[in-house]
Amino acid sequence: MFRAASRRTSAYTSNLVPAQRQSLSRSIYTHNARPTSQLKSTNTNPVTLSNIAHPRYATYAQRVRLRYREASKGIFRKNPILLPLAIVSLISAIGAFAYISYEELTRVAPQYHKFPPPVADALRTAIYYTEIDLNPPKALQAYKDALRIGVELGMHPFSDEVLGIKLQVALMLEKAGLVKPAIEVLERTKDEALRWVEQGRNTESASVGPAKTQAAKSPESVKTTAESVQINTEALEDAEKELRELQEFEARQRDRALKKVVGMQMKLGELYASDYIQDDKKAEAAQVAAVELCLKEMHRRQKLGLPVGSAAAVEGGEESWLNMTEIATALTELATTYSAKDNHDLALPLYMRALEMIRVAEGDAPSCKQVTLLNDVASAMVGQVQHPPGGQPKQAVKQDQIVEAARQWAQKSLDVAARIQPPVRDEECDVTCVVATYNLGEIAELQKKPEVAKQKYLEAKLLASGLGFEEGISMADTALKRLAKK
Repeated sequence: MFRAASRRTSAYTSNLVPAQRQSLSRSIYTHNARPTSQLKSTNTNPVTLSNIAHPRYATYAQRVRLRYREASKGIFRKNPILLPLAIVSLISAIGAFAYISYEELTRVAPQYHKFPPPVADALRTAIYYTEIDLNPPKALQAYKDALRIGVELGMHPFSDEVLGIKLQVALMLEKAGLVKPAIEVLERTKDEALRWVEQGRNTESASVGPAKTQAAKSPESVKTTAESVQINTEALEDAEKELRELQEFEARQRDRALKKVVGMQMKLGELYASDYIQDDKKAEAAQVAAVELCLKEMHRRQKLGLPVGSAAAVEGGEESWLNMTEIATALTELATTYSAKDNHDLALPLYMRALEMIRVAEGDAPSCKQVTLLNDVASAMVGQVQHPPGGQPKQAVKQDQIVEAARQWAQKSLDVAARIQPPVRDEECDVTCVVATYNLGEIAELQKKPEVAKQKYLEAKLLASGLGFEEGISMADTALKRLAKK
């Protein structure tokens, strides 16, 4: 029965579906009998070509960007090692280029801006064969070319630039291990500069009187009109002004050349004392000559009413003569040479004079140089007692006075060092404190105070250990052993 009912239901449904489709198709065209072939438009305006959308073309930049995107897809997956290396190499190249440009603009270029371009080019070649690829023959030839071109272009033969080139030649030879040729260059340059300075100062007092007399006797100078007299007076004033400026320039050049001569003599002392030459007599003679030149020039300036320590600053803010600190350095080096030879009676006056100059230069702001000199004075005094000149011991009373004075100088060195704070305080102060404390121990030994001496030696060892000053530790240990045997 159920099967018969389902058959009747299926037959009814199949008869019903075409009827529904037909009714639906008729409902679509209820308002129109048949569909039209034209589309209805709500816009009343006619359709034109301007209303039709045209195809858009990509620009060149868009096409490049599109290709770049397509090429970059999967590039890291395809090159997991080469791509990071390429990026790192690119960044490194950019950094290196920036660093080279910075060095060229800030350090290299300023060294050559005072030279004419042809001279600067030759110097660049010389510096390359001096600093980068050490080649003495090529470097020497480049320096010679620079000097020759400089003379042809009218550079002053004793200017800072020309003398600087000659000093650079000596430095290059020293760097190459050619110490004797370097000494010859310095000796020759020093002698030439000294002769030029002496000749210039001998004629420095010459006046322009003869030139004025000759101008007065000239027929052209004898005019009756006021206008012509004014013109000749102005020309004479201009000539005098130019001559005065030339004389001032030459005087500054002589001062600057003499300043370099002092430096050459100190360098000669260093080279003569080096392991290559080992000529202590010539080294001492060079240092003595430097000190004598400094003192002689100071006396001359004092007599003429010029600044004793340094001349007035010229262009670029540079001083044309040595300042007090530089003169004190020359005195100290000679004093150190005398102390090394146990000539403490010669070293002490030099240390005292150098200390005086440093105090004048530094005023109320002492530096570690003053601390070192104070201790050097104490060391020289103790050396006079331990190694008296001529081998003859001094009277006991006088020795006690010298030892007590030395103790006060060493203690003064520590007191001054305690007032100096960073960044002015540096390693020189710390090392000097170790040596000064050790000196106080030796002074206590000389004063027959073993307990005080032991305390000072232990303090010196502790300070040296904190600084990693091995020589100070060794000196303190040796002194403690010596004290223990007594």
